Formats: sequence, C-alpha cells, structure tokens
Amino acid sequence: MKFLKNKKHAVLAALVLILGVAVMANWYYTNPDSKAADSAGMSDEDASNVNSKNLGDAVYVGSSEVSDEYFAGAKLSRDESYDKAVATLKEIIDTSDIDEQSVQTASASISAMSERKIAQVNIENLVKAKTGSECVAVISDDSVEIIVKETALNSGTVLQIKEIVMDNTDIEAEKITIIGAK
Repeated sequence: MKFLKNKKHAVLAALVLILGVAVMANWYYTNPDSKAADSAGMSDEDASNVNSKNLGDAVYVGSSEVSDEYFAGAKLSRDESYDKAVATLKEIIDTSDIDEQSVQTASASISAMSERKIAQVNIENLVKAKTGSECVAVISDDSVEIIVKETALNSGTVLQIKEIVMDNTDIEAEKITIIGAK
C-alpha cells in the first residue's frame, strides 16, 4: 500500500515537473526580448510582429507564391514512396517459396518503376531549364501530372511542358495534366 502511495507521488511530481518545463518553454518563446524567434528562422520584422500582437489576433500566414521547399518536399515524399515500393518488391523476389511467375512480375514492376523515375527526373530537369521554375512530375501508368508554380504558367510554357512530357513518355497530350501551384 505504501509503495502504491509513493508511486502516485512520483507520478504527480513528474507531471508537475513537465508542466513547469512547458511553462518555461512558453515564456522563453513568447518573451519579447527572446532571440528564439531568430533561431526559429523568423526575420526581425516577423518576430516583432508576433511579439507586438495580442494573443488571439488573426495573422496572415499565407504566401502569394509557393516556395521551392514545397517542390523539394514533394519530390522527397515521392522518392520515399518509390524506395518503399522497391524494397517490398525486392522482398518478394528474395522470398524462397515464391513461384517464378511472381518473381518475373516483381522484376518487371521494379524495371517499370525505375524507367518511370528516370522519366520524372528528366521531365523535371527539362521543365526547369525551359521555364526557369521548379516542378514536380508524377507519372502513372496512363497519365502524367506536372505541378508548376502558377506564376510560371502561360500558354507558351504549357505547350513546352506538354512537348517535354510527350518526348520523354508514351503518353498522349490529352492525358497530361498541368497544375499551377499557388
């Protein structure tokens, strides 16, 4: 019984300690004299705007243009998905109790995915060279989606992008979708 009571006191003390750390962190990051905003990547103007506002005031956080970080994140996410799919297919191939037909299907899938990845990279590099804008190419079995900064899109760049895609894939122009990222 005494052990249970001591355990409850220990848990209560730990919760009070965690609450204290949270309060200190909150004070540190909301203190107007704090340099935490600088280390968090905010400019001096943004940090002063945050600190001069009242709690609960609306703040516009949007941007008129999508950053290159969006495209880098999208490419990274796509590549991670690709790597996971290839790893799964390689596990299927390495399984000793699998039939030859399944091994051939998995190998063909890996080959097709590799060709698709190469085409995506080629398309992205060529679109960037022609338009000067970052892009993300997503190729499926029968269609292609290209995401480009909306500010870089006009009728000329749309035609250039479609031509690049058709040169690097066997997909028709009707199956190519170009999306302007805001």
